[in-house]
Amino acid sequence: MFLLEQAAYPAAQSLLKDLSSTHVAIAAVLDGIIEGEVWVDRAVQPRVALLANGDAYYLAGLPDEAADRFAELKELIPDWAYFFVEDRWSDRLGDIWSNGFARPHPRVRMGLPAVSHGLTATALPDGFRLVQIDQSLLDLGPGNIKTVTDLMEGWASPEVFLENAIGFCVLHDGSIVSHCATDSVSGTRCEVGVGTEPAYRRLGLGKAAAAATIAECVKRGRPDIEWHTHASNKGSIAIANSIGLIERDRHVAYSGNLPAENVGDLDLDTCREWGLHLERASDHINWYRFHATGAWTLAGDRTRALANLRQLVDGGWEGEAEWLEGYWAVQSLVDDPEFKAIVAKQHAISEA
Repeated sequence: MFLLEQAAYPAAQSLLKDLSSTHVAIAAVLDGIIEGEVWVDRAVQPRVALLANGDAYYLAGLPDEAADRFAELKELIPDWAYFFVEDRWSDRLGDIWSNGFARPHPRVRMGLPAVSHGLTATALPDGFRLVQIDQSLLDLGPGNIKTVTDLMEGWASPEVFLENAIGFCVLHDGSIVSHCATDSVSGTRCEVGVGTEPAYRRLGLGKAAAAATIAECVKRGRPDIEWHTHASNKGSIAIANSIGLIERDRHVAYSGNLPAENVGDLDLDTCREWGLHLERASDHINWYRFHATGAWTLAGDRTRALANLRQLVDGGWEGEAEWLEGYWAVQSLVDDPEFKAIVAKQHAISEA
């Protein structure tokens, strides 16, 4: 497989066309708007194209004609990838990916209807203020500004982000408590993401930021809105529906992570089943214990969650202790003395 320079990206464009029609990120990488890497199996008339953007990997092409590249693909695609493939590759994952325990993640893509009556601005509770994400916001330097600066990571540069990204945040007591912004843009298309601090959810803040962001996208010539989420993410889907977005299609990604982003997205039986699966996988890939810890926490089994966490740390995991403290699925454990002791051990290991 050959890593392409950006000037040679057109060589992969036709192979990635179908996946790109679902994922704006692919088009944005090919445009040079957001960061990524692109490989092809040969420079002229390639049969396979692989694109990486952060932890997301996208694979397109003709598996039956490129078996001679399977070993190279297995070297390139990390076991922790969040992996999107064309359907023709779904039964070949074992040949081209080292993660034999990944599972399908059902996902929903939503968008603005072709005929839209416009978005109605959403009123905010007293004490909350809607502010556009731009240089003026950075100059203001509100609390939790990392929420915005983190959005810049993955774009070609901060300047490219400020020129092309569109978004709004909600301020309360001088800090950012909710935000919505475009994760990637290409031509008239943009993919929008939303997030709200846990203590400020169910107040309509995400809806207000999302409505303002999408209205601004339309105003600035990017009306082809795309909103991607786990099929389990009822909150995200509800926000999208509330501002007039409709379902475009459903597809899958493959991953070793839990197929959720919020407490309550998965029922208890599903969490237990995932916990068992992730424990089995952990015997082969140690970092699976990170997610097993989350699954058992969500299932309400503190003892089993902490046992997996302890094995993760004692097993030579190379992750950051802060990842444990910030992991959404284990927030009910963060004040537990035993959890704190294990995390402190990982801090010590990292600093040694």
